[in-house]
Amino acid sequence: MKQNPLQALLICNGEMASPRILQALAWQVDTIVCADGGANAARAMDIIPDTIVGDFDSITIDTRVFFERAGVPLIHLERQDDTDFEKALIHLRERGVKQVVICGVTGKLLDHTLGNFSILLRYLDAFEMVLFDPHYRVDVITTDAEFSSRPGDRISVVPLTLASGVHYDGLRYPLQGDSLSFGIAEGTCNEALGDKFSISLKEGVLLVFRELHEGMWTL
Repeated sequence: MKQNPLQALLICNGEMASPRILQALAWQVDTIVCADGGANAARAMDIIPDTIVGDFDSITIDTRVFFERAGVPLIHLERQDDTDFEKALIHLRERGVKQVVICGVTGKLLDHTLGNFSILLRYLDAFEMVLFDPHYRVDVITTDAEFSSRPGDRISVVPLTLASGVHYDGLRYPLQGDSLSFGIAEGTCNEALGDKFSISLKEGVLLVFRELHEGMWTL
């Protein structure tokens, strides 16, 4: 475990990307942290985390014993004013991590999923963040960015906050300086025209959803 990791894989307790993707991500990062029940998924996929953080109401007894015997530190935090996901983000921020690759933060419980997206907003200044679920890679952006794609890929751009001055280049349905915001306008169900596309914005926070395929899990 590096003392000053720059990239971390954070495994939470929601719907998980495939073992192939999770293992590929694990090989690329400096450190791996599980948020409570995310340790169950890590164990099932033969991934040994550097740390497990949470109140430990979701990790199974067998998983806890397994990782204790493997020498993995378990940081037990009982406080109820933040979720296990946020406890893990605070831990990573304290360790100086700059990029967090997050798995298992969506699905299962819709209230938790929406709450987790809200939590992301509190850590925009601390991390560059990218999420993986069984179907998508989701990049969190606050500035101009370019993305790889395949022609015909489904692309969705979802605003976490009011995003103004949004431009698309390389998508079937373009935007030319429009605003995206919940209750006003969303950018779901677009389509890539070629092997790359770009998005620019003046201000705001966008989630860029890309269909998962070979190579998408290269950081």
